[in-house]
Amino acid sequence: MTLPTLLRRAGPVFQRSSRSTGFITTRTPSRSLKTLEQNKHIYIHPSPTTPPTYTLTYLPTTPPSPTLAIGTTTAIPPTPSTFTENPNFRKLLMDTLSKHASKDPDLINEAYATWGAAMGVKESVAKGMKRDRKLHTESTGTPTTTSSNSSSEGGESKVDTTAIGGFHHVVDRRTPYYGGMRIPESQDILGSLQVNGDGKLVGGFVECESYRLVTGDGILGLTEYLEGKVRERVEEEERNQK
Repeated sequence: MTLPTLLRRAGPVFQRSSRSTGFITTRTPSRSLKTLEQNKHIYIHPSPTTPPTYTLTYLPTTPPSPTLAIGTTTAIPPTPSTFTENPNFRKLLMDTLSKHASKDPDLINEAYATWGAAMGVKESVAKGMKRDRKLHTESTGTPTTTSSNSSSEGGESKVDTTAIGGFHHVVDRRTPYYGGMRIPESQDILGSLQVNGDGKLVGGFVECESYRLVTGDGILGLTEYLEGKVRERVEEEERNQK
């Protein structure tokens, strides 16, 4: 048997051997971007400089857009001393919260749970006032006038719950939050939303200027609903830049 014939027959064997051993390959595996341990939605983009600087963003696009990045840090995980905030992202973040925070299911439930207690107190006070007015009328024969925040229907006092309300904080989720049971630090309050007398969010988002994207407890953490809205906004801005 000639040498060319032997080589021709052995060819498939060599090919299978190279594929199984990995000695011959034409593909270089790509290195995927890492994300922060604390927030898996935030990508880490290392710079080629030494020592490296890391750009943090919601986008996996390489190279990252400086205007859409959350900020940069010289260490992972970021700390207040290593992190530099991107003012443009903060503006984008607050604008998104202003449009969508009042529709967040988690915040809606929190606000009702927190302000529902206040509503109960108001109603108890109104009932006490009604009882006192009744006793006063029966003992003196002189009817009393109702207060400005109550009305009389069919001889019964009805509290005007629309007069009750206040502001519910939108709190960063990087630390455990238990609604009204814990007063958050100002650096953890993204802003506040107005609550009406029925314990419902009615908008009117007000930014908290003392909020920090990175604290000793970690980086920005939002509810699932709001984080999705922020990512959508960043992706939209990226498409507009192209």
